[in-house]
Amino acid sequence: MWVIDGGPGLSEWAGQSVTTWSEFLLPRLEEISEERPVPIDLGMVSHIDDDHINGMEKIMNDLTSVRVDNPARVKFLKFWFNSFERLVDHQRASTGETQGVETAGLPYMLAGQVDDQDGDAVIQSIPQGISLSSDLKTLKLQDNPPFKGTIVATKREKPIKIKGGAEVTILGPLEKRLEALRKKWIAALEKKDEKVKEAEIASLFLPDSKLDTAIPNLSSIVMLVSIRGKTMLLTGDAQGKDVVEAWKAMEMPDGPQHVHLLKVPHHGSNRNNPEIFLRFFPADHYVFSANGKYDNPDPETVEAVVMVNKGRQFKLHFTNENVKWTRSYKGVNTLPELLDVLKEEYGGDWCWAFRKTGERFVAVELE
Repeated sequence: MWVIDGGPGLSEWAGQSVTTWSEFLLPRLEEISEERPVPIDLGMVSHIDDDHINGMEKIMNDLTSVRVDNPARVKFLKFWFNSFERLVDHQRASTGETQGVETAGLPYMLAGQVDDQDGDAVIQSIPQGISLSSDLKTLKLQDNPPFKGTIVATKREKPIKIKGGAEVTILGPLEKRLEALRKKWIAALEKKDEKVKEAEIASLFLPDSKLDTAIPNLSSIVMLVSIRGKTMLLTGDAQGKDVVEAWKAMEMPDGPQHVHLLKVPHHGSNRNNPEIFLRFFPADHYVFSANGKYDNPDPETVEAVVMVNKGRQFKLHFTNENVKWTRSYKGVNTLPELLDVLKEEYGGDWCWAFRKTGERFVAVELE
């Protein structure tokens, strides 16, 4: 069993505010496995961002204080996580600082300077990453085995074999991109004028202006998982264009590359799902994990998936049905209405499914 990302602190469900890890994910894990504590062959946080790291941070914190009256409910055998320090300065990743800058202080240093929700989300989650890294070290789950450090995509790497017969190919972040980011990070820190230094550091968190070396675009671990003849592309909040470029840079087989399941990047945001990405990785099942926050999934992304797959059989899976957008698209404002419009417009042998009423999970069966 694997657990990838632990969700945000709180989620809306059936009109209530619920704790994602303890009320959603943990009960589901205990349904799947009768063993106690539940054995997790691989745990992973794709990147530092509250809606991905929060649950994992909480459970790791609990595991560091296990005692007779507070027994462990899960047991991780292996864990993967690229902390912020590993991304920008891997040589000092264990010190809590990068080139003399205390990373825990970055949210205060850069307050109000990054006018971008993705970049600001990464900045605000840096302390969560520090906390998680500390707990992983206490639990002897640090260092990302077998990578022995930062998890990066290189053409030298062979697929990683995981217990249970799975093979993992890392497709992001690209090693050469991280090296370029690190050079820019060091150059920014060497600025003598503090305002100039802060401005240059802040600029590295803006994904649209510095696509190749922006921290939000390089923070997500992207992996292609192969098991029992099935393939899954797990993307975190990666930029789809980067995933395609990584595939080509690693001299993988020429695309398009069919996968059985694609976790649509960044909750279906249209700026992370360009047409080149959707055409390069056609899938049988598309999973949208989004609740309407920031208008995700963007209606343009939903239509793009349908459009590029015209003539194919595929299925869309949504964690939330009650998505209502703040703007009209094709004359409608809700996800169910849009799907009906797209079905009439494009036709074809495709379908969709929402999380069932009363269920706390979305199950996808790969035939």
